[in-house]
Amino acid sequence: MKFIKRVFSKTLVIFLLCLLQLALIVTTAYRLDIFPVVRLISIALTLPVFLVIVNKKECPEFKLPWLVLLFLLPVFTVMAYLLFANPKMRKKDQRRLLAIQAQTRRHTDRNRPDIEEALGENAGIGRYLEAHNQLHGHVGSRVTYYRVGEECWVDLLSELEKAEKYIFMEYFIIEEGQMWDSIHEILVRKASQGVEVRLIYDDIGSVGTVKGGFDKELRKEGIDCLRFNPFRPIISGVYNNRDHRKITVIDGKVGFTGGINLGDEYINRDDRLGHWKDTAIRIEGSAVDNLLALFLGVFDMMAKKPPQDYDTYFAEQHTCFADGGYVHPFGDGPKPVYNEQIGENNYINLINAAKHYCYITTPYLILDHNLTCALRNAAYRGVDVRIITPHIPDKKTIFAMTRSNYPHLLAAGVRIYEYTPGFVHAKMLLADDQMAFVGTINLDYRSLVHHYECGAVLYGTPCLADIKQDFEQTLARSEEITAENFRMGKFEALKCAVFNLFSPML
Repeated sequence: MKFIKRVFSKTLVIFLLCLLQLALIVTTAYRLDIFPVVRLISIALTLPVFLVIVNKKECPEFKLPWLVLLFLLPVFTVMAYLLFANPKMRKKDQRRLLAIQAQTRRHTDRNRPDIEEALGENAGIGRYLEAHNQLHGHVGSRVTYYRVGEECWVDLLSELEKAEKYIFMEYFIIEEGQMWDSIHEILVRKASQGVEVRLIYDDIGSVGTVKGGFDKELRKEGIDCLRFNPFRPIISGVYNNRDHRKITVIDGKVGFTGGINLGDEYINRDDRLGHWKDTAIRIEGSAVDNLLALFLGVFDMMAKKPPQDYDTYFAEQHTCFADGGYVHPFGDGPKPVYNEQIGENNYINLINAAKHYCYITTPYLILDHNLTCALRNAAYRGVDVRIITPHIPDKKTIFAMTRSNYPHLLAAGVRIYEYTPGFVHAKMLLADDQMAFVGTINLDYRSLVHHYECGAVLYGTPCLADIKQDFEQTLARSEEITAENFRMGKFEALKCAVFNLFSPML
């Protein structure tokens, strides 16, 4: 099934188009003598695209690979650019989503706190998220932090059993096995008892992990199930925008998010990559409204449902926890749904706000210039910047690209560690015992640019102590990578240099 993913990947299509152009060039060279005409046609096609790329308000990393390909293989780069570079959302779908968001905002706009009072000198972090996400932060919500998937799984099953009105779930991967079987049994039983159960999973993310017709079988069992962006055999950049979110909302009272999908490797029932280190959080209180709004926006847009009166889904009143701190769940995604790279900018805002330390865990470390500068500048300011990545890779090429970024960061004083027992899948940042991010957003172009993502900024919440303790324990089981012990072969370094050039497109 990995073969199917590769066959339908954008990278392979671009590669085949490039091969086709090379074949045409060779054929033309041998059979015809019309190079001046070909050159004129190429210029006429490529010049407008060149001007569009150069003048686009984007990070240079996104422009460079297209410009390189445009120089080397002009005709088919124009075709690839038109197909993949600017995936469009149909106007009808865009209007539907905006209408859904307008309806949910009537509820999420309640309980708006004073950002200055809640965040003090770091109020800009909340203001940025509120300005570009249309979801504000909350005070008085309680957050529980899970150090591994097994802990989250136990509580998730317990909360699912308590559902009385509805269960809404949205995941990138569902994999048939022990974890899914235990959840599935509860969902079917709850649906038979009249609880509304909705489930959305990513169609390409779950290729090979569920059988064909999986969604249809669930619908027969009373579960309103949808596949996100169902794959169809046509060439379109839309299929590059996947739903990488992990969200569960139960009765509008409890919400879960983090890195954990619904599969056995996430709860260490599958040890092919050693110990799977992941994290998640459970939210109780008014901050759950944000996760609910994110879910309803995606589900009803994919179901092509008209905007509804969502009064029955949002709790009229929430329990207020006096020591809850500030919690700001938010969403991110590709253009035109989101016109800012919210996930990346949130990381940069948190890094820039750090004064003493900044601890990060991420499965992938494929950074653009802005993130690299933020990390290096923090280290130069004297901030103790530490990053934990996997030691056992899930994708060897991606792992090599991750490691190729080490030397530049090490040179600035960033400290890097690899988790020797296995694979780190946690997406987490902690700074100064004050603020943290836990969510689904990896430090790579796929998460930061192409995918629909989510997570939560935590400020002054009691669970920050648990996050710090977990990071320190993970650090103790990790090997520090230094300039002295770092090794990368010349051929591998050359391969990574080429792949890094085109990483924004992958």
